[in-house]
Amino acid sequence: MNRFDVTEAIVAAKIAKRLKWADIAKKVGQSKEWTTAALLGQMAMTEKQAETVGKLLGLGKEAVTLLQEVPYKGSLPTAVPPIRSSTDSMNSSTCTAQP
Repeated sequence: MNRFDVTEAIVAAKIAKRLKWADIAKKVGQSKEWTTAALLGQMAMTEKQAETVGKLLGLGKEAVTLLQEVPYKGSLPTAVPPIRSSTDSMNSSTCTAQP
């Protein structure tokens, strides 16, 4: 199980139990925004918070442990696309700019 699997399990359980992010946040004791970010993998929860979510959503011990891990922020599932400068488009064969 990885953090992506935990996020999928959280969203599925939230939908199945007809919970709102605000409902979960109230149980966790944090704002809706913070709780949502934590459950989607952008924040680390305390042991108590992770256990509360685990019980509420029916998550296993491994998922509860992963909720407490510090996330690797800034990672992307794919490579970052190259940045094109404005002069790149000027050099194309379709450029019709006049001097």
